[in-house]
This record gives sequence, C-alpha cells and structure tokens, in this order.
Amino acid sequence: MTKEIRELIEYNCNALQKSEGTYREIYEVMFRLSDNVMYETDDGYLVESTTFGEAKEKINAVSEAIYDRIGATHEYVALEMDNCPEWIIAFWAILRSGNKPYLVNLRHPRELSDGILKTLQIKYILGIRSTKLKGEFIDYNILWKKCEERMSGGTAEESAGAGNPGGERPAFDPDREFENEIALSTSATSLKETICFYSGEKMTNQLLNTKAVLKENKRVSTFYNGEIKQLVFLPLYHIFGLVAVYFWFSYFGRIMVFMKDYSAESILTAVKLHEVTHIFAVPLFWNTIEKEIRKKLKERGEKTEAKFEKGLKICTTLQNIFPYAGARWSKKIMHEVTDELFGPSVLFCITGGSYLHDSTLAMFNGMGYPLFNGYGMSEIGITSVELASTPKLRNLNSIGKPFEGVRYRLDENGVLSVKSASACSKRMIDGTVIPMEEWFETGDVLEEKNGRYFILGRLGDVVIGANGENINPDVVEQAFDVHEALNFSVLGMEKNSGGGSQSKEEVLSMVVSLPADITEEEVHTLMQRIIAENGTLPVSHQVRDFYFTYDAIMPETAIKVGRKYLLRGIGNNSIKLTPFSEFKINEALKEEKKALHSPVAERVREIIAEGAGVKPEEVGDDDHLMNDLGCDSLTYYGILIKVCNVFGIEVEGPTTGSYYTLRDIVESLEESNITLPVTESGETEIMIPGECKNEG
Repeated sequence: MTKEIRELIEYNCNALQKSEGTYREIYEVMFRLSDNVMYETDDGYLVESTTFGEAKEKINAVSEAIYDRIGATHEYVALEMDNCPEWIIAFWAILRSGNKPYLVNLRHPRELSDGILKTLQIKYILGIRSTKLKGEFIDYNILWKKCEERMSGGTAEESAGAGNPGGERPAFDPDREFENEIALSTSATSLKETICFYSGEKMTNQLLNTKAVLKENKRVSTFYNGEIKQLVFLPLYHIFGLVAVYFWFSYFGRIMVFMKDYSAESILTAVKLHEVTHIFAVPLFWNTIEKEIRKKLKERGEKTEAKFEKGLKICTTLQNIFPYAGARWSKKIMHEVTDELFGPSVLFCITGGSYLHDSTLAMFNGMGYPLFNGYGMSEIGITSVELASTPKLRNLNSIGKPFEGVRYRLDENGVLSVKSASACSKRMIDGTVIPMEEWFETGDVLEEKNGRYFILGRLGDVVIGANGENINPDVVEQAFDVHEALNFSVLGMEKNSGGGSQSKEEVLSMVVSLPADITEEEVHTLMQRIIAENGTLPVSHQVRDFYFTYDAIMPETAIKVGRKYLLRGIGNNSIKLTPFSEFKINEALKEEKKALHSPVAERVREIIAEGAGVKPEEVGDDDHLMNDLGCDSLTYYGILIKVCNVFGIEVEGPTTGSYYTLRDIVESLEESNITLPVTESGETEIMIPGECKNEG
C-alpha cells in the first residue's frame, strides 16, 4: 500500500466516522479530489477519462434539471439503466435533487418491476432508453442536453420545462434537499416483491467495513503501473455491484472501467487496454472461463493438459511460499494462457452469489490471478470475504471471516444469522414494511472451521433424507453432466409415501429441461449417463425420481435455476413433468418447424458460425449455441451483440432473452420487422452502423 492511498483511506474513514452518516457527506468526501480520474471508457481502441470534478459538474447540473422538472418530492424515482457512466451521474443527481433513487433490477420480469413501482408509488422513471415500465419516462439524454444548453449560456428559465409552471418552486438548495435513502430489490428467487432500504448511515457503515479489509490484505490496494482500476462488470443495481464495485472503489478515489458491451472480446479488450487490476464477478463468469480454457487444452491433447496441470501445481506451491512475488512469477510461467486471458495487470478478484467450483478457484489462483470468495445479501450488504494471502487457504472455498463490524451466529441446524450495523434500515415484502431485526436470519446453511465459514446450501433447499440426514442438493448437482439439456435442477419434491393422502415425504428429485430438437438417441445417452453418475453418489444422497420436461424451468432473465420458481411452475402445471420411464420424444414439436433459407437467416447463420468457430453449413436451424455448438456464455453474448450491430439494433448493456438457436434469433428479428436492405440491382446487403457506401 503506497503512502498516497494509505493517507487517502485514513482521511476518508476519519471523515466518515466524524460525520452524521448521510449520503450528502459521502458525496462531498467522495468527490473532493476533483483532479483524480473517476472512470474510463473506450471505443475498442482509445481510452477516454473523466475526473471526479468533471463528473461532479454533471451531477450538479442534472440534479438541478431534475428539480426543475419534478421538484424535490422526497419520494422515490426509478433509476432504470444498465452499467454506464450515466448511471452514476443519475444516481447522485436524484439524491441531490431531493428525491430517492430506486435501483430497477433489469433482470426482473416486467410484471415484478411494475409491481414494485406501484408499491413504492413511483411516478417518474429516469433512463437512457424507452421503457416498458409504467410511469412518466424522463430521458436522461434529453435532460443532459438541456443541461449543456444551460451551461453554454442558456438561462434556467429557458430549460426549466413544464415541471415548474410560473416559477412557483423555491430556488434550488441542495444542502436543504439532499435525500438520505435509497432502495434496491433482491434477486427475486423467492418470487416476492422484496425491497431493501439503505440510509446514509447504513452505507457509511458499509464503507467503514473496508478499513480492516485493506489492512488484512495488501493485495487489495496494490497498484499496477501506478493505478488501481476496477472493471464494472457486476450490475450496479445489485448489492454486490453497488457496494463492492461502486461505493468501495469510488470512495477511495480509484478508477472504474466501463466496457463497450458484454461480449467476451470487449471484456478481454477492456481488461488489457485499461490495465484493469480488480475484477469482481459472479461464479458463472469464472466457471465459464475455466470451462473454455479446459476445452481448448483438451483439443490440444493429453500432453498439453498434463503440462498445464503440472504448471498449476508448481505455481500454487510457489505462491504458498512467496504469496506476492509468486503470483507475478505464476503469470509468467503460465503465460501461454494468461497472455490470451487477462494479461499481467489483474491483481485481485472476488466472486460471490452462488456456488463456485473448487477447480475454478484452484485454476485462477494457480495462474496468479488471486480469486477470493465473498458473502453478502441485499438485506445485509457485503459481510465477509476470504482474504488469505496464500492459495492453500483460498482454495478451501470459504467465505472468510465476518468484517469487524459484523457478527455471525449459527443455530443448531447451521442456519446463519447476521448482526451488523451496515445491514439495511428496513425491508418491504409484498407491500408490508418490516423493521430490520437485530439478528437477521439469512436462510443459508453454513459450517465454521477454524474461524472461517463455508456455505453448505440454502435452508429452504435442504432435503431431509430417509435416515434423517440433511442433504444439500447443490452438492448433489455437481455429480451430473447434462450438457445435452437446456437446464436441470436437483430438489426436494413431495410425493405420497403410501400411507394415505395425508402421508407425504420429500424425495430427492431431478428435473431436466430438454431442447425441442433433441433426438431419441441423445435422450437415451443422457438418461444412461445420469443413472450411472447417480450411482457414484452415497446411497443417502442418490436421486430417487427423475423427470424430463420441454418447458423452461427458469425465467429468461435469471442466471441460475431457482427451486422455488420451479416448484411453483410444477404446482400450477406451467411446467409439465414426465418420468424418465414414460418419456417419449415429442415429434410434433419438430414437424411444426420449417427449414430456414431467408437472407436474414443465412446472414445470422454466418455470424453464429464465426462466433462458434465452425462452418456455416454446420449450424443447424435448431442447434443450441451452447449445447450443440459448444459456445460458452461469453461467446453467446458476443454472437447476440454481433447480430445487433450487423442489423443496426441499439445495444445498451447485456442482451437478454431466450435466443439459443438460429431459429430463435431469426424469429425475433422477423417479429421486429427487421430485414436486409435491397440495392438498386435487387441484391440484399448488410448496412453495418458506422460504415457507408462509396458514392463514387
């Protein structure tokens, strides 16, 4: 830790401890070093920097524009944007204008988001694109254009708009109006409207938690070429992204890096171009990269695989002896992989939110990219991170020890309760306000070993076995390879035990969601493999009932299967199950489909082939991008973004939807009436945004 950052952290933490714990005070301290770079963006080649001072000018201008438009209502305004610099400007501008930001979770179903807006009585939505949410939409770009006009010589009266008729509203005074509460939603795995409210005092305590973290692990504050830079990958409307990515880093004057989009190419380009030092991401991100690396190693043969594994062991041993120098050496030893991946700049990585494979943890730590596992929830914020300096301890896959201001307590079943001054102020569940308890029961089942905590699963997901043993379905799922399927889940399902209608038991079951174009041979192979893999488990942990379904078992916007969502779908018959023994291929689904031969289809086929690394003729109309063509999730997003670019569709953040086959994508384009332009000669052509024809 350099003298500069040590003094900055000390000053900011002291300022926080002496403050009244308000967002206004956090804002003033955060933006006090006006010449420091706050964030960077790029166009794929050139980097553009914005200082804290420049960002503050924008925030001040936009907050006045919001005040002119709607006044200081001291009510909630929806902030509906994906990760971008404008999100930060809008977040603070809403607070400064005398309003409270509700951070819209873009992964929620629209019906759920609309319900939350109604519950919070939200009238206004601030965003940078048209919205489907119900409320008066305020376009950020138009708002900012008015601000620029005002700053370039226009008057306040000219740009005030209809929100302040007759100039009746008092002159804007941010010190008087600055609001002191924000709201965000949980991930909605419970399918309930759950809103968490954070006062300035609670966010202040979240920031103070980091002081001990910075002391315990110096890698957190290690520079690369004189800078510390955080890749803004996690959504800022989620607690992990909001606290760990934005508040922690901005408060200590570090630089945030915004990517052009979420394609694999853009992520890797941004990391290398900006020399990113910190990457915080969900396990899916890390697990996907590990899977892709191992796939490429397998293609190069057993010798290469063995050489890689030997290299990982050597590098891990080196880092256990020399934690910091060993990480640098490991990147050089493993340079054939690390040069293609993130390069040398990445120094600190955190994951959290769901299960991370042990092999993923071992791979990244071995390559010299220290990967730490953390824990938190929307209700309690971030409460612990494994901060061990050596891979030997990090690879245990613990979530570390609770922060200084946090206490953990396990009951007789291992269920974790958390006591923390940084937990949310209150919650609202389905419209009912619930005061925050002194000890918040998380519902997660943990065990403690030598002061470190390990997650075993969710209480609601635990299945009681026939011998009374608690079975964690997350652990059971790791035994199965179901790559032919869309998704699958192991869970407890009730069934009659033979003692009458009231006599039911919970049985460990598996539900496998199949693609419509799966063949009979593929289903037979899949069933055989599942049964064989099930036999490798201890008898007490073996799955007893197996089901297939053609129905989706998770929402389009979800990143993992929610068992409560699945059980609800089974209960209301929107997800129909068929036991393995009774399953037959649904030929009707295939007969309804016609071959795709349109110009649009053939251009999309070329894009998919390029991304998947195959020939266009090898891309079938109903081939699944991941299951059949071998794409990982990053390649998948890259293909969707390329389609959007080629067909002139504006991309603002991650592309979402069930677009897993050529047919899915083409049908979506046709529904939107997107076609190929026709030249004077009658031939179709593609107009790529940013390109133009030679007039000569």
